[in-house]
Amino acid sequence: MNLKNNCKFIGLGNYGGKQVKEFHLLNYKVIAANGSEQDLKVLGDIPKYHLNGFDGFGGDREKALACLEQNPEFLRFMSNIDEEIIFLVFSGGGSFGSGCATILAEMLAQDANEEGNPSKIICPVIALPSIDEAVKKHKNTYDAVKELQEISESGIRLGAAFFINNNFSISNSAHKEKDYQYINNTFAKFLDTFLSNDTYGELNNFDEAERLEMLKNNGMMVINLMGVKEKDQTLDQAFMLRKLTRDGIFAPVEQNMICENIAIIHAGQGNSDIEKDVIIAEVGKPTNVFEGYNGRSTLVAISGLNYPVSYISSLGESVKASYEER
Repeated sequence: MNLKNNCKFIGLGNYGGKQVKEFHLLNYKVIAANGSEQDLKVLGDIPKYHLNGFDGFGGDREKALACLEQNPEFLRFMSNIDEEIIFLVFSGGGSFGSGCATILAEMLAQDANEEGNPSKIICPVIALPSIDEAVKKHKNTYDAVKELQEISESGIRLGAAFFINNNFSISNSAHKEKDYQYINNTFAKFLDTFLSNDTYGELNNFDEAERLEMLKNNGMMVINLMGVKEKDQTLDQAFMLRKLTRDGIFAPVEQNMICENIAIIHAGQGNSDIEKDVIIAEVGKPTNVFEGYNGRSTLVAISGLNYPVSYISSLGESVKASYEER
């Protein structure tokens, strides 16, 4: 069984809308929310929610609370989402998505607890700015991630968080827009493979309960997929690990050897493209290792990692350095 019917993707702001459009193309339930009609029109024929009175925030995250207060019907809509797994997709460097997402994450997680429904899983998906973007975007990201951490530290449990690394560049690509499109498409492909996996083998299976367990893990989650074409090109384990933990579409993993769960869906019935001991040596000993077989390609996922505080702190340091230069 796959989890597709139990997921809802909420795209907040410009980036959020573009990213959930990729999931809409894969037949997931999505909605793009924005105060800008122009941003919504660009997305074409996907479900949309226009918030009144706020056509752009000018980079000011603090306006998010006022926006939500003046659009109570949107809060009611969010509270009434039936799906068990809610992905809040936003840009950390933006203003509307960055400001609203942390408020909504806290509200939805609290609603789940108050209703006695701890199985409601709230998963933030936050796109981090590239190093050459404006200082304000770095500051907004630093503040948004700090707020997500504070929510978790307050005892309100969030699900797995995905930190998208917009510093990633396609080989020989000099066009940021091309890089961003590739990142959005690749993330959708990776997560879809994780959520919709229905492969089975005689040795073992990576089932729905195990995937839900990983999505419930508070902390960062990363996924990598080794396609058949790449496998034919003798992609080695070390290369796959680098793409998973340092040089791929996700923020670099903290080097503290802390993680909760590791999952591997092996391509084929028995021959392993990557050994679990190699992954453990890179990211630490988990509570569980889940394995499945007979996949069309090899997938590795790690959950319960610490937030990428070193990388986020480097954004904060760049903000500080920029202010000192002024």
